[in-house]
Amino acid sequence: MNRILKTSNVVFILIFTVTWFLNNTSLIKIDAAYSKLYLKWYNFLSYFAVEIPFSFGDIIYILFPLYIIIRFFKKERRRDRIFFTIKIYMIIYCLFYWSWGFNYNKISNLDYLKKNDYTNDQINTTLKFYIDMTNKTQNEITNNKDIKVITSLDFSEIKSECIESIKQQKLILKNIDLFPVKKSVFSTPLSYMGFSGYINPFTLESNINYNLPIISLPVTITHEMAHQIGYAFEDEANFISINTLINSDNKFLKYSGFIMGMQYLLAEQKKIDSINYEINIKKLNSGVIKNLQEKRDYYLKYENKYEDLFKKSYDKFLKNNNQKAGIKTYSLVVKMLINQHYQ
Repeated sequence: MNRILKTSNVVFILIFTVTWFLNNTSLIKIDAAYSKLYLKWYNFLSYFAVEIPFSFGDIIYILFPLYIIIRFFKKERRRDRIFFTIKIYMIIYCLFYWSWGFNYNKISNLDYLKKNDYTNDQINTTLKFYIDMTNKTQNEITNNKDIKVITSLDFSEIKSECIESIKQQKLILKNIDLFPVKKSVFSTPLSYMGFSGYINPFTLESNINYNLPIISLPVTITHEMAHQIGYAFEDEANFISINTLINSDNKFLKYSGFIMGMQYLLAEQKKIDSINYEINIKKLNSGVIKNLQEKRDYYLKYENKYEDLFKKSYDKFLKNNNQKAGIKTYSLVVKMLINQHYQ
């Protein structure tokens, strides 16, 4: 038994060392190999995950810590507790990167949209397009510029529409048909933490905060689907989400994409060109303003003085995984939207 334990410890150390090395070294040589491995792993897990009506990953997040705590306190010697803690850390670390985390190190096929900086005129022109399309789509849905957009679609139907829309995108990996998207049992904590959803890196399920205003659901769902496809960077997931939605045949999804793209562009313009920002805000239909207020009311409802603490922790996590801008990476989608507009 002791020999088996010693052997397993050596194996854990070797696997951990290899994983750490790969995570801290250029992955150019194994990029294609990992993409193929990830595709097979994703298809394997999603085949089972789509059949489970609830988030299996969320259940693991509840039960696994309890299991670890019980096992920890069953260890009588302090040395055994230390070794047990180190081993658990090594296992989680390796599982995270081999299951999904190495996507942070992959070479992106969207880098060409991040190279060129933009001018005030370019952001204003791109923003004008998004405002015009947001207003147009809102009016087409409601037939009244003063009525906010609502939908009779429920979560399951929105999810199905999002899946059909993302499958039509050229950026999607080939041979991916299944997208396990679930309502998260942690939706209320996520709301107070300021998060709309997340991908479980161990089960590869998309977990969605169902407290969100319904107008925000398509963006969140397609954002997490982009992560499932293998796009780990937040700006790229946002870009894929917006493009998936604005090219959808479903007008509600189309509106959700245009209003989100417009919000990112408005937020950026507010920082660098306040005069044009004030001019552009006045161009919005009253119905669009009401949808924006609906989103704002949601965040005010779940406002939490500790939200910044959670986001600082996530910011550090992103920076440790090749996203130098940290949580600000989300807003880098602006450059991608503008460069795409000027292609």
